[in-house]
Amino acid sequence: MANAVGSHTPSSVQLSYQLLRNTTSPDETLTGVKSFVGNLSAFEILKLDTRENLRAYLAEYNPKKRNRVHDAIRGTIQTEPQRFITRNSGFVVGATHIEVDDNKKLIRLTDPSILNGAQSQGEIRKWVQETYGDQLPNGSEDPPFYVRAEFIVDPDLGEVVETAIARNTATPVKSISQAGARGHLDELEASIKKVRPEIQIRKKETDENVYDTRKILQYTRLLMPSAISGSESAAEKLRPYKNPEQCLTDFSEWYELKDKVEDPVYPGAEAARRKYQFTIEMAPYAIAEYEYWERHEGWNGHHVWEETKKGGRACRRDKAGKIVWVSPGLVFPLVGAMSEFVVEKAPSKWVVSKPDLFKPTEMIAKAVTQFRSVDSDPMQMGRSAGAYDALRIYPGTIAEVMRDMEESKEKVKV
Repeated sequence: MANAVGSHTPSSVQLSYQLLRNTTSPDETLTGVKSFVGNLSAFEILKLDTRENLRAYLAEYNPKKRNRVHDAIRGTIQTEPQRFITRNSGFVVGATHIEVDDNKKLIRLTDPSILNGAQSQGEIRKWVQETYGDQLPNGSEDPPFYVRAEFIVDPDLGEVVETAIARNTATPVKSISQAGARGHLDELEASIKKVRPEIQIRKKETDENVYDTRKILQYTRLLMPSAISGSESAAEKLRPYKNPEQCLTDFSEWYELKDKVEDPVYPGAEAARRKYQFTIEMAPYAIAEYEYWERHEGWNGHHVWEETKKGGRACRRDKAGKIVWVSPGLVFPLVGAMSEFVVEKAPSKWVVSKPDLFKPTEMIAKAVTQFRSVDSDPMQMGRSAGAYDALRIYPGTIAEVMRDMEESKEKVKV
């Protein structure tokens, strides 16, 4: 196989690991191959290049190449990094030689390259750069999360190339494309275009320059009152932030049940119909609500930028220092609290009705307080049921006062 790779200058990389196990099989021993499986800090995987990988990081030079796989990887990193090592299929790393120092928990690889996992590495690198800027962490800093890697050590560099070809055969399930093809998203798109004609939603994985449909479903789910969702559980409150794929799956299930008759064969059809109708009706307003809070001027002056220690950026600022974007970890619980102001004005006609008593800047101040209560960690706030509950108190109290006032007026009329 030597002719396949030509001459080269060997390179080496040293990696630290948390755990390493030799998994070499008898067949591999016969062919001169060694195999290991190890747990590494997310920082360590960034030391490797991808020269032998069939595909480099697709979104590095062209953001339009981002797809559902990239979004899912990014979503796990942002919302549940400790689950990354479990949910990610892991990395495959090729090398021609390995030296293991188990006392220092170090390995030195010769001619190392990621054979499978370039997209995962690219998303990790992008997140690390956004989180830490140009000042990348050193090896002594606690890792944000761990990754798992399989090391295939083959002295024949040509065989390393063949292994890379064999390991790059996965085909992801495209749930958005399935929902789009089945017509599940047609009414959602039509409803949004009535209010926001400039918005084109994603109905296929290959759609470009479109609004991510999963995000729309997440935002709308945040505004869904418990009277419609049928649940006040922590899992329901956290689902939009933690599981966008589940939001899409649920919406497709509601679509399939909405025209059924409630009976033992189709239990829950009426509840599904209500949830579907709410989503269709409220989707364009949910987009506007999220954008309103994400860019609100009230975030300025709270020093959330300076207090961010981990969990990604809490906000972004323009050149003048003005906040122009706030992390979903802060915005999701806040938008969820706005469900207290959602009212059904007519059958299947909902609106977000905020009374004059409600002060947006006060709401933001309360969100910042919750942010600080979780050590200024945006991801932790997005996953904190306590933050969602705490932020509902202020709008919930106002909504209750307004209802009492309306009831008093009705009694006076009588």
